[in-house]
Amino acid sequence: MPVPRTVPPDAARQARRVARYYRWLDRLSWFHERRAEAGHGALPVHRALADPAGGAASPFVIHRLMLEGLALPAAPRVLDAGCGYGATMLDLAPRLGGAWLGLTLSPVQAARGMAEVAARGLADRVRIEVGSYDAPLPGRYDLIYGIESLIHSANPARTVANLAEALAPGGHLVVVDDMPEEALPAEAAARLARFRRCWRCPVAPTRQGWLDAFRAAGLAPVAERDLNPLLQVRGMQALAPRLAELERGTRLSRLLGLGVRAEAEIGGLLLETLQTEGHVRYRILAGRRG
Repeated sequence: MPVPRTVPPDAARQARRVARYYRWLDRLSWFHERRAEAGHGALPVHRALADPAGGAASPFVIHRLMLEGLALPAAPRVLDAGCGYGATMLDLAPRLGGAWLGLTLSPVQAARGMAEVAARGLADRVRIEVGSYDAPLPGRYDLIYGIESLIHSANPARTVANLAEALAPGGHLVVVDDMPEEALPAEAAARLARFRRCWRCPVAPTRQGWLDAFRAAGLAPVAERDLNPLLQVRGMQALAPRLAELERGTRLSRLLGLGVRAEAEIGGLLLETLQTEGHVRYRILAGRRG
């Protein structure tokens, strides 16, 4: 996909790389199968979490948790930086009102998401566009969030600075993502490196790395939550047979043009083992522009 020239060269290269990745996943219906299984027109592709309030585990739980402690105005202006099919906006916009813009690098995701927006009668408040969160952003926003999307950034500090620039005074940036712990054991570090390759995540900052980026962009940290206790994860013993099966089939998959799907699943399983062992924490970090 074309990337605006205003995007820095390394960010533009990474955007094309991620766009190709999702183009293959869209073509191979990996995400679409999950949507169909739930019978939901735009199922979130982020993690299902146990509900601290006692409800069922669901990928929608994060939508409530990431807004806790944030003071948003009535009818907020909101940007979803890496929106996928727009499921988060479709869930929150009817409840919060306001104007919502989602950015995705996938034309397939944008088209299917907008079809669902229209089907729900939300076209007056929600739109999805193909674009990069590293490009200059139109308007000013009361809330910008990225759920499992900013980890794809080639330069997270620069991405945070770009998003912070688009915040209105008092606006919030929320990052929900997988954050490695500092100084991992060698074997865990090797698994993390492979996960990053499989999921096209060149940096994957630690918690401190994100907080440093917040402060450099003029954002004061205001909220934080470790979500690992709410994850639905399994250990290496449970995942090893599937990993071995995928490893055996990877070469054939690549010959058939299906290697990206295998890599995506391998990356997900490796991440799950790292989360189970506490080497990677799934976190919410929120910062406020003064």
